[in-house]
Amino acid sequence: MKKVEKLWAELSQWQKDILEKENIELSQVQKVELALADDLKELASEAKRIIGLQESGVKWGEKAEKQFSEVRRVLSDAEGITRGAIKQAAKLKTESQPLFNKIEVSAKELGINPNDIRGYKNAIVLVGEVFENQNELNGWNQFLKKLL
Repeated sequence: MKKVEKLWAELSQWQKDILEKENIELSQVQKVELALADDLKELASEAKRIIGLQESGVKWGEKAEKQFSEVRRVLSDAEGITRGAIKQAAKLKTESQPLFNKIEVSAKELGINPNDIRGYKNAIVLVGEVFENQNELNGWNQFLKKLL
């Protein structure tokens, strides 16, 4: 009987040891789980923050694309207008010089000053202004071409 009691006592002690060990292990598992839960919460928070940045980046990218398209359109229009003005100024130069020469020759034959002919002086001033504007216009046209 003493052997049974001794065996029973050892079995009880062994059972207590197992339960204590399991409780210790459960406590450690719970601590690990809590630490991991905090890490997961922090990870989720960081992921949400980054998703917000990504969404913001997409919105800004779309805004930039829209505005860039508008800028390209304006640049293209400006380059076309400056190019057209340059061509028309060159044509005016080609056409105006013979007309001015003809007026000057006719005025000389009649013995009058070409400036006394109505519109002549104004035309000279305006055509001169066209030529004065050409350098600046050429500069803008070159600049616009580079941007396109």
